[in-house]
Amino acid sequence: MDGILNHIKKNKEYDDLYDIPWKLFINKKINNLHSKNINIGLLNVPCGGFGDVIICKTFYDYLTNWYKNANVYICTNDIDKFKTIKANVKNMIKLKEKKEEDCHSFYNLKLTKKIKFDILIVIPVAKRTFYIQELQSMIPYANKYNTFTVSEYNNDILGPYTFSTGVGKHNLGIFLTDQNVKKHNLIKSPYALIYIQPPGPAYTGSWGVHGNFCFLAFIQMISQKYNHKLFQVIVPDWIVDIIRCYLEKPQSGTCYTVNKRLKEYTKNYPNLLMIDDNKQKFVIKTGNKSDNTMIIRGDILPKPRPEFISLIKYSVDDILLTGDQSITDAFSCCSNKIIWYQIAPWKKDFALQMTKHIPNKYFKSYKTSCGTINAINYNPDYKKFLKKFDFRIEGKKIMNAIILSVYYKDNELLSKFKKILDSSNTINSVTNKLIKI
Repeated sequence: MDGILNHIKKNKEYDDLYDIPWKLFINKKINNLHSKNINIGLLNVPCGGFGDVIICKTFYDYLTNWYKNANVYICTNDIDKFKTIKANVKNMIKLKEKKEEDCHSFYNLKLTKKIKFDILIVIPVAKRTFYIQELQSMIPYANKYNTFTVSEYNNDILGPYTFSTGVGKHNLGIFLTDQNVKKHNLIKSPYALIYIQPPGPAYTGSWGVHGNFCFLAFIQMISQKYNHKLFQVIVPDWIVDIIRCYLEKPQSGTCYTVNKRLKEYTKNYPNLLMIDDNKQKFVIKTGNKSDNTMIIRGDILPKPRPEFISLIKYSVDDILLTGDQSITDAFSCCSNKIIWYQIAPWKKDFALQMTKHIPNKYFKSYKTSCGTINAINYNPDYKKFLKKFDFRIEGKKIMNAIILSVYYKDNELLSKFKKILDSSNTINSVTNKLIKI
């Protein structure tokens, strides 16, 4: 009883009291008996690219490794995306869509297999705040005691969450994995890798508000830092489009500006070529045959995740990425890399917290987060950062507590507490009723 009352005193919001049944078990001992035959459902409704899918797949792998005698299922409306990333779909349950919709809500989905889950985990919560009533429309027995949520990195807007992922403050860390990377044969070394988003407003599907600047800043830095006879740079197709638009039809505007600066920023590479996604070669500038040559390669990406991680691993030390999953894969496979990061508008806090905790002063600003000539000698050490913000440490503590709370859900005191909580309206009323027991 004292344990419950002490937890109540720590909370200011009524809804936070629903977390007490599992918070009581934080750091308590757990064994195989507690997770035996427990049914865990991961609810994944992808919205956009593959990031949401990979997060769910990684969490699934965590759970099946931590609790080998539990039954873990992925419930999703897009099994094909999981097949694309080579996920085992054996334990997947299809969520049937009732109608066409962008970024489906649970109101519009139907569970196609009858199974009683002990634990439901919405992973990740994206695009909209999660409300239990929405899930109850699909799974009527879902409630605040058996349903939990996982955030995207440093996303406090749609919370609160059971598992707040990301860096700094109250966040539990990032989804690091142990990587066994097979060397690719896609391109010969030395090469650099750029994977960022294009400039443009959100409604076009683009969000890289400074995409062109980001690309050019990185190119300027690596052109001064690396001195190779032949140096190749892998880029996404939108960068090829911007360079090509001026080469094919010289014009003023963005295409002209990007080409002009590209030539200026690559002075150490008098020969500058580009190969587009159709394998067509373009000459951007020419020097002597004996001069250094840089080739911008737009014919490599996109690639499946295993090959993309291999491209990360075997590139030169400096690498430019964006997105939660790409930067997590880089930290996981290649902690020796000097990682540069294109900051999405909604990821400012993620970048700011990395600035503090890596530490990396260049992540403070859009102007330097993609690379800068002032950082040619920058050599970060991620060891402490990765040890502190490995989700598998703090995240497992919470998951253990949730498993224990389900195992002991019929405990007399816990049952009484839940009934009081469900029938009260204020924190004071819950406290007063508990004291009278």
